[in-house]
Amino acid sequence: MVQRFSITLTQLTYFAECAKTLNMTVASQNLHVAQSAVSTAITNLERSLGVSLFIRQHSKGLVLTPAGESLLRDTHHLFGQLTDAIEGLREDQESIRGTITIACFQTLAPFLIPKLIARLQEEHPELVVEVIEGDYEENLSALRGGRAELAINYQLTDAEGVSHEVVGEATAHVILPADHPLAANERITLAALAKEPFILLDLPGSRDYFLNVLFQAGVTPRLKYRSSNYETVRSMVASGLGFSILNQRPRTVETYTGRRTVTVEITDRVPSLTVIVASLSQVKFSARARVVADTVREVLAEPFPE
Repeated sequence: MVQRFSITLTQLTYFAECAKTLNMTVASQNLHVAQSAVSTAITNLERSLGVSLFIRQHSKGLVLTPAGESLLRDTHHLFGQLTDAIEGLREDQESIRGTITIACFQTLAPFLIPKLIARLQEEHPELVVEVIEGDYEENLSALRGGRAELAINYQLTDAEGVSHEVVGEATAHVILPADHPLAANERITLAALAKEPFILLDLPGSRDYFLNVLFQAGVTPRLKYRSSNYETVRSMVASGLGFSILNQRPRTVETYTGRRTVTVEITDRVPSLTVIVASLSQVKFSARARVVADTVREVLAEPFPE
Protein backbone atom coordinates (compact mmCIF):
# COMPACT_ATOMS: atom_id res chain seq x y z
CA MET A 1 0.00 0.00 0.00
CA VAL A 2 1.36 3.41 -0.98
CA GLN A 3 1.61 5.74 2.00
CA ARG A 4 0.06 9.16 1.56
CA PHE A 5 1.35 12.29 3.29
CA SER A 6 -0.57 15.40 4.25
CA ILE A 7 2.35 17.69 3.37
CA THR A 8 4.22 18.27 0.12
CA LEU A 9 7.78 18.92 -0.94
CA THR A 10 6.63 22.27 -2.32
CA GLN A 11 5.38 23.28 1.12
CA LEU A 12 8.68 22.20 2.68
CA THR A 13 10.63 24.08 0.01
CA TYR A 14 8.67 27.27 0.67
CA PHE A 15 9.07 26.74 4.42
CA ALA A 16 12.86 26.28 4.15
CA GLU A 17 13.22 29.46 2.08
CA CYS A 18 11.14 31.45 4.59
CA ALA A 19 13.30 30.06 7.40
CA LYS A 20 16.43 31.07 5.51
CA THR A 21 15.34 34.65 4.77
CA LEU A 22 13.00 35.16 7.74
CA ASN A 23 10.95 37.30 5.39
CA MET A 24 8.02 35.97 3.36
CA THR A 25 8.29 38.68 0.71
CA VAL A 26 11.98 38.01 0.10
CA ALA A 27 11.31 34.26 0.11
CA SER A 28 8.63 34.59 -2.57
CA GLN A 29 10.97 36.69 -4.70
CA ASN A 30 13.76 34.11 -4.38
CA LEU A 31 11.31 31.34 -5.26
CA HIS A 32 9.82 33.35 -8.17
CA VAL A 33 6.27 32.77 -6.96
CA ALA A 34 3.56 35.03 -5.60
CA GLN A 35 3.76 35.89 -1.92
CA SER A 36 0.19 34.63 -1.51
CA ALA A 37 1.31 31.19 -2.70
CA VAL A 38 4.07 31.11 -0.10
CA SER A 39 1.74 32.35 2.65
CA THR A 40 -0.92 29.77 1.76
CA ALA A 41 1.63 26.95 1.64
CA ILE A 42 2.99 27.84 5.09
CA THR A 43 -0.52 28.16 6.56
CA ASN A 44 -1.56 24.78 5.12
CA LEU A 45 1.67 23.20 6.38
CA GLU A 46 1.07 24.51 9.90
CA ARG A 47 -2.54 23.30 9.76
CA SER A 48 -1.47 19.82 8.63
CA LEU A 49 1.15 19.55 11.37
CA GLY A 50 -0.96 21.19 14.06
CA VAL A 51 1.84 23.53 15.14
CA SER A 52 2.98 27.10 14.52
CA LEU A 53 6.24 27.22 12.60
CA PHE A 54 6.77 30.99 12.64
CA ILE A 55 5.93 33.97 14.76
CA ARG A 56 4.77 36.68 12.37
CA GLN A 57 5.96 40.16 13.32
CA HIS A 58 4.40 43.01 11.39
CA SER A 59 7.11 44.90 9.48
CA LYS A 60 9.80 42.87 11.27
CA GLY A 61 9.64 39.59 9.40
CA LEU A 62 9.47 36.07 10.79
CA VAL A 63 10.86 34.27 13.82
CA LEU A 64 11.19 30.47 13.90
CA THR A 65 9.37 28.74 16.75
CA PRO A 66 10.99 25.72 18.46
CA ALA A 67 8.73 23.49 16.34
CA GLY A 68 9.90 25.40 13.26
CA GLU A 69 13.55 24.91 14.16
CA SER A 70 12.97 21.18 14.64
CA LEU A 71 11.16 20.85 11.31
CA LEU A 72 13.87 22.86 9.57
CA ARG A 73 16.58 20.48 10.74
CA ASP A 74 14.53 17.50 9.57
CA THR A 75 13.73 19.25 6.27
CA HIS A 76 17.41 19.86 5.54
CA HIS A 77 18.10 16.25 6.40
CA LEU A 78 15.32 15.11 4.04
CA PHE A 79 16.48 17.43 1.27
CA GLY A 80 20.01 16.17 1.72
CA GLN A 81 18.84 12.58 1.33
CA LEU A 82 16.80 13.46 -1.76
CA THR A 83 19.73 15.36 -3.26
CA ASP A 84 22.04 12.43 -2.64
CA ALA A 85 19.54 10.04 -4.22
CA ILE A 86 19.09 12.23 -7.30
CA GLU A 87 22.79 12.89 -7.68
CA GLY A 88 23.43 9.18 -7.39
CA LEU A 89 21.34 8.63 -10.54
CA ARG A 90 23.24 11.18 -12.58
CA GLU A 91 26.11 10.17 -14.78
CA ASP A 92 28.15 13.12 -13.64
CA GLN A 93 27.55 12.57 -9.94
CA GLU A 94 31.06 13.65 -9.00
CA SER A 95 30.60 17.20 -10.29
CA ILE A 96 30.42 20.06 -7.82
CA ARG A 97 27.76 22.62 -8.71
CA GLY A 98 25.03 24.77 -7.23
CA THR A 99 25.10 27.18 -4.30
CA ILE A 100 26.47 26.67 -0.80
CA THR A 101 26.17 29.20 2.03
CA ILE A 102 28.88 29.24 4.68
CA ALA A 103 29.13 31.25 7.89
CA CYS A 104 32.60 32.48 8.82
CA PHE A 105 34.02 34.01 11.99
CA GLN A 106 34.18 37.72 11.25
CA THR A 107 37.85 38.31 12.11
CA LEU A 108 38.92 35.22 10.16
CA ALA A 109 36.86 36.02 7.07
CA PRO A 110 39.09 38.77 5.55
CA PHE A 111 42.10 36.45 5.68
CA LEU A 112 40.38 33.30 4.43
CA ILE A 113 37.29 34.00 2.34
CA PRO A 114 38.79 35.89 -0.66
CA LYS A 115 41.43 33.22 -1.23
CA LEU A 116 38.95 30.41 -0.59
CA ILE A 117 36.40 31.70 -3.09
CA ALA A 118 39.07 32.48 -5.72
CA ARG A 119 40.41 28.93 -5.51
CA LEU A 120 36.97 27.34 -5.57
CA GLN A 121 35.99 29.51 -8.52
CA GLU A 122 39.06 28.34 -10.41
CA GLU A 123 38.72 24.65 -9.55
CA HIS A 124 34.92 24.37 -9.45
CA PRO A 125 33.45 27.14 -11.64
CA GLU A 126 29.88 25.81 -11.30
CA LEU A 127 29.97 26.17 -7.51
CA VAL A 128 28.65 29.43 -6.06
CA VAL A 129 29.69 30.35 -2.51
CA GLU A 130 27.63 32.74 -0.41
CA VAL A 131 29.09 34.00 2.89
CA ILE A 132 27.60 35.09 6.22
CA GLU A 133 30.00 36.77 8.64
CA GLY A 134 29.40 36.74 12.37
CA ASP A 135 30.79 35.89 15.77
CA TYR A 136 30.85 32.36 17.18
CA GLU A 137 27.24 32.26 18.38
CA GLU A 138 25.88 34.06 15.32
CA ASN A 139 27.51 31.48 13.07
CA LEU A 140 26.08 28.61 15.10
CA SER A 141 22.67 30.27 14.89
CA ALA A 142 23.00 30.50 11.09
CA LEU A 143 23.92 26.80 11.04
CA ARG A 144 21.04 25.71 13.26
CA GLY A 145 18.60 27.98 11.48
CA GLY A 146 19.43 26.48 8.12
CA ARG A 147 20.82 29.72 6.72
CA ALA A 148 24.29 28.18 6.38
CA GLU A 149 25.41 24.65 5.50
CA LEU A 150 28.86 25.05 7.08
CA ALA A 151 30.33 27.33 9.74
CA ILE A 152 34.02 28.20 9.84
CA ASN A 153 34.69 29.09 13.46
CA TYR A 154 37.30 29.05 16.14
CA GLN A 155 36.65 26.20 18.55
CA LEU A 156 35.67 28.20 21.59
CA THR A 157 33.20 25.71 23.13
CA ASP A 158 31.53 22.41 22.31
CA ALA A 159 28.11 22.98 20.75
CA GLU A 160 25.31 20.46 21.17
CA GLY A 161 24.10 18.91 17.94
CA VAL A 162 27.07 20.25 15.98
CA SER A 163 29.94 18.21 14.54
CA HIS A 164 33.23 19.71 13.47
CA GLU A 165 36.52 19.01 11.73
CA VAL A 166 39.76 20.72 12.70
CA VAL A 167 41.16 22.48 9.64
CA GLY A 168 43.85 24.76 11.06
CA GLU A 169 45.40 26.54 13.99
CA ALA A 170 46.08 30.20 14.72
CA THR A 171 48.81 31.05 17.23
CA ALA A 172 48.61 34.14 19.40
CA HIS A 173 51.03 37.05 19.09
CA VAL A 174 51.45 40.53 20.54
CA ILE A 175 51.07 43.67 18.45
CA LEU A 176 52.83 46.88 19.48
CA PRO A 177 53.16 50.39 18.06
CA ALA A 178 56.09 50.62 15.65
CA ASP A 179 57.90 53.04 17.98
CA HIS A 180 57.44 50.95 21.14
CA PRO A 181 60.70 50.26 23.06
CA LEU A 182 60.12 46.50 22.73
CA ALA A 183 59.09 46.58 19.07
CA ALA A 184 62.54 45.48 17.91
CA ASN A 185 62.34 42.25 19.93
CA GLU A 186 61.55 39.05 18.08
CA ARG A 187 59.99 37.53 21.21
CA ILE A 188 58.83 38.87 24.55
CA THR A 189 57.15 37.62 27.70
CA LEU A 190 53.69 38.91 28.49
CA ALA A 191 55.00 39.92 31.92
CA ALA A 192 57.09 42.59 30.16
CA LEU A 193 53.81 44.29 29.19
CA ALA A 194 52.00 43.79 32.51
CA LYS A 195 52.04 47.50 33.41
CA GLU A 196 50.92 48.71 29.98
CA PRO A 197 47.32 49.34 28.89
CA PHE A 198 45.68 46.42 27.11
CA ILE A 199 43.34 46.76 24.13
CA LEU A 200 40.89 43.86 23.91
CA LEU A 201 39.37 42.42 20.75
CA ASP A 202 35.97 42.09 22.36
CA LEU A 203 33.85 39.39 20.71
CA PRO A 204 31.72 36.72 22.40
CA GLY A 205 33.96 33.79 23.29
CA SER A 206 37.07 35.52 21.99
CA ARG A 207 37.26 37.96 24.89
CA ASP A 208 37.55 35.07 27.37
CA TYR A 209 40.30 33.50 25.28
CA PHE A 210 42.46 36.66 25.16
CA LEU A 211 42.02 37.40 28.86
CA ASN A 212 42.84 33.77 29.67
CA VAL A 213 46.08 34.03 27.68
CA LEU A 214 47.19 36.84 30.00
CA PHE A 215 45.94 35.17 33.18
CA GLN A 216 47.80 31.94 32.33
CA ALA A 217 50.98 33.99 31.98
CA GLY A 218 50.40 35.45 35.45
CA VAL A 219 49.41 38.86 34.10
CA THR A 220 46.40 40.81 35.33
CA PRO A 221 45.59 43.00 32.33
CA ARG A 222 45.17 46.74 32.63
CA LEU A 223 42.15 46.69 30.32
CA LYS A 224 41.98 50.19 28.88
CA TYR A 225 40.06 49.93 25.61
CA ARG A 226 37.99 47.34 23.81
CA SER A 227 36.50 46.95 20.35
CA SER A 228 34.70 44.24 18.41
CA ASN A 229 36.44 45.38 15.21
CA TYR A 230 39.79 43.83 14.36
CA GLU A 231 41.09 46.86 12.44
CA THR A 232 39.97 49.26 15.16
CA VAL A 233 42.11 47.34 17.64
CA ARG A 234 45.11 47.49 15.30
CA SER A 235 44.63 51.21 14.70
CA MET A 236 44.41 51.92 18.42
CA VAL A 237 47.63 50.01 19.00
CA ALA A 238 49.36 51.84 16.15
CA SER A 239 48.28 55.13 17.73
CA GLY A 240 50.15 54.25 20.92
CA LEU A 241 47.09 53.59 23.09
CA GLY A 242 48.32 50.20 24.33
CA PHE A 243 49.18 46.69 23.20
CA SER A 244 46.94 43.83 22.09
CA ILE A 245 46.99 40.11 21.47
CA LEU A 246 45.68 38.77 18.17
CA ASN A 247 45.83 35.53 16.18
CA GLN A 248 45.40 36.41 12.51
CA ARG A 249 48.29 38.22 10.81
CA PRO A 250 47.62 40.76 8.04
CA ARG A 251 50.10 40.98 5.17
CA THR A 252 50.62 44.68 5.88
CA VAL A 253 51.90 46.47 8.98
CA GLU A 254 50.03 49.68 8.23
CA THR A 255 46.64 50.43 9.76
CA TYR A 256 43.75 52.60 8.60
CA THR A 257 45.37 55.54 10.39
CA GLY A 258 48.52 55.21 8.26
CA ARG A 259 50.51 54.31 11.36
CA ARG A 260 52.22 50.96 11.74
CA THR A 261 52.12 48.05 14.14
CA VAL A 262 54.77 45.44 14.85
CA THR A 263 54.11 41.76 15.46
CA VAL A 264 56.12 40.16 18.28
CA GLU A 265 56.06 36.47 19.17
CA ILE A 266 55.17 35.44 22.72
CA THR A 267 57.77 33.57 24.79
CA ASP A 268 55.18 32.20 27.21
CA ARG A 269 53.36 28.99 26.38
CA VAL A 270 49.93 30.24 25.37
CA PRO A 271 46.99 28.34 23.87
CA SER A 272 46.38 28.64 20.15
CA LEU A 273 42.96 29.00 18.56
CA THR A 274 41.82 25.93 16.64
CA VAL A 275 39.98 26.65 13.39
CA ILE A 276 37.10 24.27 12.68
CA VAL A 277 34.54 23.63 9.97
CA ALA A 278 31.25 22.83 11.71
CA SER A 279 28.00 21.31 10.47
CA LEU A 280 24.84 19.92 12.01
CA SER A 281 25.49 16.43 13.36
CA GLN A 282 22.45 14.88 11.73
CA VAL A 283 23.10 16.38 8.29
CA LYS A 284 25.47 14.46 6.04
CA PHE A 285 28.16 16.47 4.25
CA SER A 286 27.17 17.20 0.67
CA ALA A 287 29.78 17.00 -2.07
CA ARG A 288 29.80 20.81 -2.09
CA ALA A 289 30.42 20.96 1.65
CA ARG A 290 33.22 18.41 1.44
CA VAL A 291 35.13 20.32 -1.24
CA VAL A 292 34.73 23.58 0.68
CA ALA A 293 36.01 22.03 3.92
CA ASP A 294 38.98 20.45 2.15
CA THR A 295 39.85 23.73 0.43
CA VAL A 296 39.68 25.65 3.72
CA ARG A 297 42.17 23.17 5.15
CA GLU A 298 44.49 23.64 2.14
CA VAL A 299 44.39 27.43 2.34
CA LEU A 300 45.09 27.50 6.08
CA ALA A 301 47.97 25.04 5.70
CA GLU A 302 49.85 27.28 3.28
CA PRO A 303 52.94 28.93 4.80
CA PHE A 304 52.82 32.55 5.86
CA PRO A 305 54.75 34.56 3.21
CA GLU A 306 57.78 36.49 4.34
